[in-house]
Amino acid sequence: MLPEVKTFWLPKQGNTAEEYEDAFSFSISARRFGMADGATESSFADIWARRLAESFAQTPPEGTDLDAWLGPLQAEWRSSVPWDRLPWFAEEKAKNGAFSTLLGLELMSAPPPPPAPPPPPKVGFWARLFGVTPQIAPVQVPEGPSWRAVSVGDSCLFQVRGDRLLRAFPNDKAEQFNARPLLLCSNPSWNHTVRHAVKAVQGPREPGDAFLLATDALSHWFLTQHEAGKKPWNVLFELRAESDFESFVSIKRKEGNLKNDDTTLMVVRWQSA
Repeated sequence: MLPEVKTFWLPKQGNTAEEYEDAFSFSISARRFGMADGATESSFADIWARRLAESFAQTPPEGTDLDAWLGPLQAEWRSSVPWDRLPWFAEEKAKNGAFSTLLGLELMSAPPPPPAPPPPPKVGFWARLFGVTPQIAPVQVPEGPSWRAVSVGDSCLFQVRGDRLLRAFPNDKAEQFNARPLLLCSNPSWNHTVRHAVKAVQGPREPGDAFLLATDALSHWFLTQHEAGKKPWNVLFELRAESDFESFVSIKRKEGNLKNDDTTLMVVRWQSA
């Protein structure tokens, strides 16, 4: 049975829909879901975020080494920039590239392949002498239906089961958000420090589980509410139309509980047959 998917988005207050720089994409048949948050300070960030989200939904990277996966996307971004129409100062800025977060989720019917085992520990002289064999903990792989996710930055995934938050990734505390999250760049020269900080996680899922993907402003609100003992997922589950989401976001912004930023939500529910 295929999952049910709902998506909601809203630009910053005072901005138009054309200025929206988040992006999301999904393939229900492939059970893949991508989300990205383009950095406003960079040039053509909306195009870059859109290509990241779309590419994950179509053909996700195989692991956490994203260089080969990013190469064609970076070439596409460069070809999309109207270099011949840019003033010199805009051209210089664009040469630095566009920046964006990336969050991807894949749902699988079978367990994911186990991660590569760690290298065997070194055995010292005295351990060899007395025949002591170091023990390696077995790799725990989920059984049955499962999911896996990859992340760069602070767009977050939440797994909800039985009216409780089962997993938050990559941030699981509100205090972990800051003004300078890790970002993927369309210019490969800026990704040297990021390539070693790509995060990945996997786990089991059950019929009735819900997965929520959200960009940073909504993710921060979600974790703040959860830490206060509330169940923010129930509020988001009640959203039915874009008008509901717009009212919710507007109220939270006025209350000062939600940062004025492009705000995006994807709700994926896997129902039992």
